[in-house]
Amino acid sequence: MKFLKEIRRRRDEKRAYKDSKRIQQLSQRTEYLVDENSPPSVREAFRSIKVALSVAVPKTEGGKAIFVASAYPYAGKTMVAVNLASMFALSNLKVVIVDVDMRRGQIAKFFRATHKKGLSEYLSGQISYEDTVRVSPINENLSYIACGTHPPRPYELLESDQMKELIERLRKEYDYVIIDTPPILILSDALAVAPYTDGAVIVARHETTYLRDIERELELLRFAKVNVLGAIVNGYKDARRQREHDGYSYYYDSARKSK
Repeated sequence: MKFLKEIRRRRDEKRAYKDSKRIQQLSQRTEYLVDENSPPSVREAFRSIKVALSVAVPKTEGGKAIFVASAYPYAGKTMVAVNLASMFALSNLKVVIVDVDMRRGQIAKFFRATHKKGLSEYLSGQISYEDTVRVSPINENLSYIACGTHPPRPYELLESDQMKELIERLRKEYDYVIIDTPPILILSDALAVAPYTDGAVIVARHETTYLRDIERELELLRFAKVNVLGAIVNGYKDARRQREHDGYSYYYDSARKSK
């Protein structure tokens, strides 16, 4: 049975790699930021996600920490994370988004940032906290931490006491801490920061992410004792409801409703 599972896992990874390359080629705007010129249905979709999450996240002292995950690359995870943080900031809440993908982080691109130093330099003691957190040019309520340069052992940095202390400090200074993670089924880095958060949101791409990918992702999150808040389906197309959803939908964790 273990042998068959390993064969199936490798087959799924090969398939996901081919699909992600196809999506990357088809994507015309990977750094999409919702603004006042975006279609109303898109703005409303992200607003609905923001409202659902504000209810779903357990009440804690200080700010709430949410990490956004996907099974494989190019599901739209980073785009969702940045725009979710932006929607919270538009509600006069102080928000910071942290790029913990120190191998292929993309958050800096959304803010047209040219600097290369970020989280990896902070965790390794090369730069100060003040030089790590930067205010975005689009909203003074929204800050971000870029991934920094690629370190030799990202997982060890992410599970360090410095990372835990950073999240604790951000919780004290911000209402929401949004954490953008590497793909869970490829790298274990995301699970290193999971214990420091209040829950996870899964991003899947319609007609690309397989159900078994989500099942494996959930197994890993449950093993890490992560509170799964819900899932966002990106690129969803339904001819009957296209105008209403316009590419995004959110499924709230019904189990939390019943509690």
